This record gives sequence, C-alpha cells and structure tokens, in this order.
Amino acid sequence: MPKVLIIDDDPVYADMTRQRMERAGYRVDVHVGPFGATAAVSDNAYDLVILDVFMPGLAGPDLLGIIRKSGPGSATRVLLCSSMDPGPLARVAEERGANGSISKAAGRAEFLRAVEQALAS
Repeated sequence: MPKVLIIDDDPVYADMTRQRMERAGYRVDVHVGPFGATAAVSDNAYDLVILDVFMPGLAGPDLLGIIRKSGPGSATRVLLCSSMDPGPLARVAEERGANGSISKAAGRAEFLRAVEQALAS
C-alpha cells in the first residue's frame, strides 16, 4: 500500500487523518508544521504528501514549491488540503502544480477518492 506523509500544523486534524488513512490500509507518517518537512520528504520515499494550505510561517503552496525543487521530492505527488472553499482550493492546487485538492470537511469516501486520484495522476 502507498506510503503517505501528512503535513499539517493542527496535530488533532493530522492524527484524525492518519487514523482514517491507516484504516483504509495506507502507511502514514505525520509531520506537524511546515519546518523540517522538506527533509522528511527527501529522506523517505513517500508516494503522496497531504499538505495543509494555511500554516504559520510557511504556507502550504510555498512549501509545495520547495518540495518540487528538491531532488528526491520533485516527483512526489502532493494533495493540498484546506478548510477553504473547494473551488478556490482547486485553483490554488492547479496553479501551484499539486496533484489535487481536498477540503478538510470532506467525508471519508470523498477524502479517500481524492487520495486515490492524486496517486493515479
């Protein structure tokens, strides 16, 4: 099963998402906050990074740019995740070169569909 890294500054949401994904059979790691996340991506062979958009100090879309420029992380699939409205979130994801986006309010089935679509892209 694919290996996933969740990067989010909210440890409660990150843990809830980790549990949701582990129940679906994924291997999941969590990195709280944006700092040090590029090292985590570079040091591990993640199939997908689920990246929070709004984090203090370094926003998710900016972190995505850094991940894309790093050698090992350049091919890693990234799914932007946020509580912002789905339309604007999808536009940010497309503009920044993410492999998709999903609302934090999405239900389990919708969330897992977005993960599968990102992995297939």
